[in-house]
Amino acid sequence: MEVGKKQLWYGSSRRPYPGNEPWYFKVKDFPWAMALEDNWPAWQEEISNFIKEKDDKFVSTATFYGGLDTAKSWSAITSLFWGLKISNEFDKKCPKMDKLLKQIPGLVSVTISRLSANSKIGEHEGDTNGIMRCHIGIEIPGVLPECGFKVNGESQSWENGKCLIFNDAYKHSAWNNTDKRRIIIIMDVIRPEFMNKKTLICASILARHVSYIYNKTTIINKMPVFMKTLLFGFVMMIVIIGKPIYNLFKG
Repeated sequence: MEVGKKQLWYGSSRRPYPGNEPWYFKVKDFPWAMALEDNWPAWQEEISNFIKEKDDKFVSTATFYGGLDTAKSWSAITSLFWGLKISNEFDKKCPKMDKLLKQIPGLVSVTISRLSANSKIGEHEGDTNGIMRCHIGIEIPGVLPECGFKVNGESQSWENGKCLIFNDAYKHSAWNNTDKRRIIIIMDVIRPEFMNKKTLICASILARHVSYIYNKTTIINKMPVFMKTLLFGFVMMIVIIGKPIYNLFKG
């Protein structure tokens, strides 16, 4: 399929993902990924210190992934979420890493992800094919078969200071069958062919996550589909208008 012909897919559409695109991407094809790997010795200490300082601040991902195996063993600290600034502590305390991240075109999410010992993350698919999801190994306690990651049936090991880039739209899973925790940085980067739709992609996914909350409200849950669709559109509009203002005040 030609670059200009590729179509955006969203998990919220309930349509099956066509599966006609690569499931892993090559690190050498992206200068920003090569720069992260090449500079690993420079930023390793600051990120390790940050994780140590925030060890009791990791938040369970069970809220969004309650249906997955051992979801409570999967926790995270998020700095940037689909273009929305969550915290600027990471920026301040990891300046070398932050400098590299600011050079990544289309970076929209940054999260430190922790998976406990003897835990797994069940198979699931992401929100859209509009991004590349990148894992960077920080504390990797083992390799395949005891610790690893699988996308569309193909397994790979994480490595400290190395990037693993994949298409989040495919079904994927992770496991850590060691007696130590696994920590990675997760980044979402808009794919070059969809860069002109960055605002739309971020607004759509943010609105979807808001819908997780309002769908639990009885009065909204009983609304006809067309009214829910209108409400979703309204939330998207609020996100598009409000996100830049929020980020400005967040610094």
